[in-house]
Amino acid sequence: MSKKLEIPNWHTVLKTITMPADIDASGHVPTGWLLAKMDLAGAVLPGQHFRGPVQLIGLSGISISGRPRLGQCITFRCRWIAGDTAHALLDIEACSEDRGQIGEEKLLGAQLRYVPAVVEVPENIFPGSF
Repeated sequence: MSKKLEIPNWHTVLKTITMPADIDASGHVPTGWLLAKMDLAGAVLPGQHFRGPVQLIGLSGISISGRPRLGQCITFRCRWIAGDTAHALLDIEACSEDRGQIGEEKLLGAQLRYVPAVVEVPENIFPGSF
């Protein structure tokens, strides 16, 4: 019998602010930055579910409706859809908010699938003696 975790509501899993180091040569925050943060944020709920490291194996239903701007606060929220002991499926959204402003603009929405990660540590990770 599979174990199921029910989380009906959206949970804020990451908040970050775009910084000057995040912009590209054209002065914009690249979409790749947003996708990388999405992967980090999406791993929070499955990491709690599996009680360990996870890896992203699937991305679907992605819709990018905007790009973050320098200095904006970006909030990532996740909602559990389905999962058991072998996988986790969730919705994720990213919204931007200008500091000092009220209201958010949705930048991204997607469905992510995670599985537990197998972490192999070699015996001689630190060669030599200490």
